[in-house]
Amino acid sequence: MLTEAQYAEQQRRLGRRLHEHDGVWWEEIRRFYCKPAFVYKAFDRGSARPARSRSWLGYSHPVPDAGQANRFLPVMALPRERLDGFGLPALPQKKRNQVRRALERCEVRPLADVAARLERLREINLSQVRRHDQGGGSEVSARRYTAEAEAWREQMRSEAALEGREWWGAFVDGVLAAYLRTFQVDGIRIIQQAKADTEQLKACPMDALYFTVLSHAAADPACRILFNGRPQHPSLNHYKEQFLFRADELPYYSSHAGLVELGKRALRLRQRFCRALRKAAPPPAAEPDSGETGS
Repeated sequence: MLTEAQYAEQQRRLGRRLHEHDGVWWEEIRRFYCKPAFVYKAFDRGSARPARSRSWLGYSHPVPDAGQANRFLPVMALPRERLDGFGLPALPQKKRNQVRRALERCEVRPLADVAARLERLREINLSQVRRHDQGGGSEVSARRYTAEAEAWREQMRSEAALEGREWWGAFVDGVLAAYLRTFQVDGIRIIQQAKADTEQLKACPMDALYFTVLSHAAADPACRILFNGRPQHPSLNHYKEQFLFRADELPYYSSHAGLVELGKRALRLRQRFCRALRKAAPPPAAEPDSGETGS
């Protein structure tokens, strides 16, 4: 488990703009706008704020109760009261059977040498992006793992070198079929990323991963709650709900709540516009065949 200070130091090493003020590590996520470096750190409204020179446009942070909030952040959460007693009997019957079959077909274990598996991880990521593209649900371009693959590899090498980060893999007949990344800061565990190879989905490797990782979290008395992204499309939400996650709202305080909402709307419009441009762009012209062979 990481402390807030350890996590902040790791984020600094990854190039994030951080500073400590009023006993809290803050990240300048946009010019002159801050959030806690660990975004789930909750504290009383008015008890801390970032340096004024870093937060002219405002700041926001979770608060302990709804009475202090002026906005709410949707999350998929699994608190300790539902985590206690986690196991096969706690799952819906259909999912229970799927998990049993998955554990028979998959070997789940921590990935000891992530850097040595980068090419396989890239293949899995690319497979998932293309699968989601077909259903219209991908938020990441395949370009990230093709034309921009070297930048992605460099980022993964940096993240794999961080202490206290867990990488779990599900193997089918010795081949890595899916992986899941997680970490825990001061009792709050985050499922950071989960990816599966389309060709291995019949073995249900993600079921094996989810069940194993959540079982380990349940056995850790220091784990108070798990967060697993935001509610998204119904099928993904339903999948998480079968492992006892529920849609919830995290009470949040924003010093400029109206400005934040306006900025979020502008960002969503920009993202939609960029996705539309990518889809409308013609494919690159084929290079003429030179008649040469290459390695």
